[in-house]
Amino acid sequence: MRQREARWIDEVRPVPGGWLGKALLVALFVALVVSDVLNADVILTDPQGWVELILPYIPLLALLAGVVSGAVAWIVMFVVFLSMGIPTELLSASMIPMLITVGLATYALPRVPAGVFSGLVLILVLFSGLINPEIGQGFIFLGISTVCAIGAGLAANAMYGRSLKYAEEVSDLKEAQARIRNSERKRLAHELHDIVAHDVTVIAMQARRAEFVADDPVKTAQILEGIGDSASQALQDLRSLVMLLKTQTDDQSDADATNTESDDPKLSGETTTSVGLVHDMRNVVDTVERGGFRAALEIEGPVASIPASLRQALRRTVRELGTNILKHGKPDTDVQIQLLIDQDQVTLRSTNEISSERPISSSRTGLEAMRARCEVFGGEVVTGSKRGVWTTTMTIPFDRQPVSETSQGASHDSTAARR
Repeated sequence: MRQREARWIDEVRPVPGGWLGKALLVALFVALVVSDVLNADVILTDPQGWVELILPYIPLLALLAGVVSGAVAWIVMFVVFLSMGIPTELLSASMIPMLITVGLATYALPRVPAGVFSGLVLILVLFSGLINPEIGQGFIFLGISTVCAIGAGLAANAMYGRSLKYAEEVSDLKEAQARIRNSERKRLAHELHDIVAHDVTVIAMQARRAEFVADDPVKTAQILEGIGDSASQALQDLRSLVMLLKTQTDDQSDADATNTESDDPKLSGETTTSVGLVHDMRNVVDTVERGGFRAALEIEGPVASIPASLRQALRRTVRELGTNILKHGKPDTDVQIQLLIDQDQVTLRSTNEISSERPISSSRTGLEAMRARCEVFGGEVVTGSKRGVWTTTMTIPFDRQPVSETSQGASHDSTAARR
């Protein structure tokens, strides 16, 4: 029970205006008291006169301690009035403090306490008319004024509550937009990494090899051809990404031109067929071999049983595996890439020896993107080294549906800094 009371008390708003509002309440209290003294409405030589002077204005002073204190003070004051038979002079003097206190209380209290207080105020005002019928028109004025004060306070309460609700909605929208922007930035970073990292790494590795075969025109020509193919692939992939980012108001001719260029499986940045996936994997193996490795590709199981959306994820993962091998692998050693398909899952694995030389500069987002791509399909990525051999294994089950990228959490481990 105490916890429930504490909750609504914590929701009570302070007196509007801060210190200035409280200063105005004090000034109003002093002005009303001085006015009664100057008008000789009370007899200050009698203790009862001091009670009649101060009692109607006590709620104004109580408001300095808070709205709840003011509301309680007003109720106590009015109960005292009822016990005294509702003196007309005191009721008239308390009119201004009553309207201010009732209006502020119904505004600042939470909705339910404000409703309870309003009902109690109306009941007390009704009792005042029953106890002292001689009030007459004063009772009508009192009732109308009380209803207006309550209505104004409750209306301000509702408007303030609605503004808080709108502010919370705006805050939630801003947070949602921030999450979406972060998610889009992350996706764009992964897309750029997938598109650029592999081909640029190939170009860098081929350029390094060219230094050692400068006296061999045949190998030099092969290296230059590989650099040209990688550059063409990178440009095509970047062009595809730019087209995706452009608005839908682009000319249809540009879109048609892009679609025509993407029909070439050699230059296409998207894999949707099983034949295309195998073709891309062989291209990665060939690229690794041109980088100075002895690479082997092993495929077991029906590639056609892999869903089309998963083929694209596998294609990009294979490119990332090839990029990591070129960056961190030891040349002139064996490299193996395996694609194993059974009835329940598909496994993509690569093994290579780790080079002791300093690798090409890396953004360290390769494994992060790989894990995020894998988790979309409910799979996992396991990496590690043993006796100088690095192994990366990605396993994805067939019975899991892709999940939203905003709901996934890309996991990290201590090996992410290596690649």
